[in-house]
Amino acid sequence: MVYIKSCKGLYKNEKTKMPASDLVLEPVKEVIKGMDALDIDGIICATITKDYVYPSASCMLGGKINAKNAFCYDIESDFTGFISALRLAYSFIESKRYKNVLAVSSESFYICDDKDRFNDASVAALITSEKSNIQIDFIDSTTDGSALENCYIPMGGAVKPYTREGIINKEHFIYIKDNKIFEEEAKKSALYVKETLSKNNIEIDYYIPSYFNKESFDNFANNLSVDKNKIYSKMENSNSSLSATSGVAFSMALEDGSIKNNSKVVLCGFGSGYTKALAVFSVS
Repeated sequence: MVYIKSCKGLYKNEKTKMPASDLVLEPVKEVIKGMDALDIDGIICATITKDYVYPSASCMLGGKINAKNAFCYDIESDFTGFISALRLAYSFIESKRYKNVLAVSSESFYICDDKDRFNDASVAALITSEKSNIQIDFIDSTTDGSALENCYIPMGGAVKPYTREGIINKEHFIYIKDNKIFEEEAKKSALYVKETLSKNNIEIDYYIPSYFNKESFDNFANNLSVDKNKIYSKMENSNSSLSATSGVAFSMALEDGSIKNNSKVVLCGFGSGYTKALAVFSVS
């Protein structure tokens, strides 16, 4: 069995300009409180806003908490980032070679225009073989690899290296082609969740999607044909935090009592690429 021993999120109502590895320090210190950092076997960080091109943000984080025995690497997966980090951490624990792996996500939005609706956020979860009240039952993810031009950062990679003209035109910032993609996101995400849960005979009591506006939550509920009371929507007036969004919502739902004891919860996301992911937990 694989468990989440502790999960802590941090949402900022601003763009702090803090490095991603600094932004997630507070949640990480909270989830490993009372634990020797040398007992951390691995750190997996989901982010598209890492401190440097290299070394990884997870490596920077490991150094800051003295996790000298941990393997460290970053992953990029947009809104599904935190769930993807959970999936990898789950696999490491399930292999029985490792006992404690940190799955974290941290986004610091220096890579977007100040007028864009993004706010800094981070989340950390300690994934362990030690029994806890949050058991990870099932994780799934998939990618179809189409329509990447709808939401991406045009400049800064091998296809289009940095240029003075590109920076003037803000091509090093996040580009979103059309807000209608969020409507499509809600439809595809709901269909994916419905089909995956049905295929695996999983009944859900509570849904936590990685959304940040009322319209997306409403569309998700309608497309899934479930009562909106079964969907955590307290972030519907927030700005996006990309990969940290779902994890922060999960942490908030645990803290404010929205997730009841003896319930089955699904955390789900849909991101650029397109990527889709969900994680199912039993909370006792």
